[in-house]
Amino acid sequence: MASAFPQNSQSIDELRKQAEKGDAQAQSALGKAYHAGEGVPKDDAEAVKWWTKAAEQGDINGEISLGFAYHMGWGVTKNYAAAARWYQKAADQGNGGAQTDIGVMYHLGQGVPKDDTEAERWWQKAAEQGVVGAQLYLGGAYQRGLGVAKNDAEAARWFRKAADNGQPDAQAFLGRAYIYGAGVAKDEAEGIKWLRKSADQGNVNGQLGLADAYRGGLGAAKDDAEAVRWYIKAADQGAAIAQYNVALAYSLGDGVEKNPSEAARWWQKAAEQGFAQAQYNLALAYHSGQGVPKDDVEAYFWINIAAASLGQTSILQTRENIGRFLTPSQLADIQKRCREWFERHADAPVLYPAK
Repeated sequence: MASAFPQNSQSIDELRKQAEKGDAQAQSALGKAYHAGEGVPKDDAEAVKWWTKAAEQGDINGEISLGFAYHMGWGVTKNYAAAARWYQKAADQGNGGAQTDIGVMYHLGQGVPKDDTEAERWWQKAAEQGVVGAQLYLGGAYQRGLGVAKNDAEAARWFRKAADNGQPDAQAFLGRAYIYGAGVAKDEAEGIKWLRKSADQGNVNGQLGLADAYRGGLGAAKDDAEAVRWYIKAADQGAAIAQYNVALAYSLGDGVEKNPSEAARWWQKAAEQGFAQAQYNLALAYHSGQGVPKDDVEAYFWINIAAASLGQTSILQTRENIGRFLTPSQLADIQKRCREWFERHADAPVLYPAK
């Protein structure tokens, strides 16, 4: 793609002259040049100076760029309220990208009160302009009932629009819709087609959907080895549910040769991301010495973390049994580690296997 910025000092000088005369478009373009380091040394503070001048004149590109700067902390202290204010100004002028962004701010409650109805309203405006990201978000809103009544048909319709434009998350969600007949006529072959389009782009949701399809024989012949292959691709990208499923495959020998060490390694990865069942399975591995050296201190630590989320009587009983092998000093140290864990993960969601 050709650069949008001036490519030589003469053109930069001409742009600067126009900007200094108050030309808002030149001010916005000069800010972008400084942000990209094209034709001038990269300098985000200088970029923000020029974007501010442009934005204060109502230049849409300046408003959007300044919103990004405050959102990301480019050349200024990160400030969600300021980001939302500038996105809002551009959105009010009809810019689809800004409408998408202010919708995200309302959905997350960043710089504005959390309000999914307002988020959906802005996504609708942007989606109708053909903004692919907004079409994806709007599909998600209808799928989950965020700010609108849950409507699988509307979700699938907006996912299809984004999927047709190559958006890989939308392709994955549309694929699942066809697999399970959510908002569209059930068509497993069509579902596999869209999941593969997504997965072939390296998308985690597509990889997970394709793995689930091969594991369940949905739209394709049941193939545990192929399922594991796709779970590993998603797991390598950090998806905790995929890490859990890879561990389960190695633990049971489904689609791969049974390997307790590999199972424990993947339990560990998922456990550290807060995946409750993986935490419990890792505790059992440490207690039994399956795939890892037997270590009841680690076993008690992980089962204590898991018990806070899972809480089943059997888990609590297992924790009590493991605790009998430990000294009061060891138990006190573990409790301290657990408190530190929960403090570090206070805002993280608890993850469970999909049902």
